[in-house]
Amino acid sequence: MIQSIRVSRLLNCVLAFMLLATCAASTRVLDAAQVVGQAVRMVNYNPENFDRLCFRNMIASAARDHARLMLKAQLIMTESSATLTDDQRQKLMLAGQVDIQRFFAKFESLKRNWVFGSIPQDVFSQQFPKMRESAAPLMAHFQSGLHDNQSLYHKTLAKTLTPQEFELTEAASLKRKQTLYRNLVRATVAALDSRLPLTVKQRDGVIQTVLSNTEPMDPISYTQPMLFLVLPKFSEVQAQLEPLFSEEEWPVVMRFISLSGLRKR
Repeated sequence: MIQSIRVSRLLNCVLAFMLLATCAASTRVLDAAQVVGQAVRMVNYNPENFDRLCFRNMIASAARDHARLMLKAQLIMTESSATLTDDQRQKLMLAGQVDIQRFFAKFESLKRNWVFGSIPQDVFSQQFPKMRESAAPLMAHFQSGLHDNQSLYHKTLAKTLTPQEFELTEAASLKRKQTLYRNLVRATVAALDSRLPLTVKQRDGVIQTVLSNTEPMDPISYTQPMLFLVLPKFSEVQAQLEPLFSEEEWPVVMRFISLSGLRKR
C-alpha cells in the first residue's frame, strides 16, 4: 500500500514536470513568433533629403542654379572694379563653370556612398550622423562661395588682369566685404537690442569685439537670413563678449546666439 502511494506520487511529479516543460516551450515559441511578427520600423530617406542636408533645404538642381547665379554675381563684382574684354569675360565664366562642375562632382561622389529609400531604423540611426558629418565640408564650401581665393576663377582672374588691375580688384573686393560685414554685424546687434536693451557702451563693445576678432564672409555668401550668417561669428568670440554683460544679462545673450543652431536642424 505504501509502495503504491510512493509510485503514485512519483508519477504525479513526473507529469507535473512534463506539464511545466511543455508550457515553457510553448511560451518560448509564442515569444519568438511575436518577435518575428513585429514589423521592423523603417525610415524613408530619399536622395533629395541628402541634397537638402548639404544645401540648406535646396535640392541639387536648385543648388546648381544658385551656383550659376552666384557666378554671374561674382563676374559683376569683378567688372565693378576692372574693365574686362569679351575674351577675358568668357575665360572667367568658363573657369567659374569648371569650379561648379568640380564641386558637384564631389557632391555626387559623396552621395553615392549612402543608402537611400526605405531604411531600417537601426541602419539609419548609424548612417545619418556619418552622413551629416561628411556633408559639413560641402555645405560650408557651398555657403562660402565656389569662387573663393582657391578657385579656378580666382586663379584665372590673377592671370587675366595685369598685376595693377588685379591688386585694385582685390582691394575693392576686400573693402566691399568689410563694409557689408560691418553693416550685418550692426544689424545683428540691433536685433539683440530688441531682446535685451543695451547701453551705448555694450552696443559699441559688441560691434568692435566681433569686427576685430572675426573674419568677414565674402559678399557672395550673403544669401541666408542675417542671424544665421552672423551669429556663428558671435559664437567665436563668446569669451570676449561675456565681460560686457552682467550675470543676469548674459543668459539672454547666449539664448540669442544659440538661434544660429536652429538653421542646422
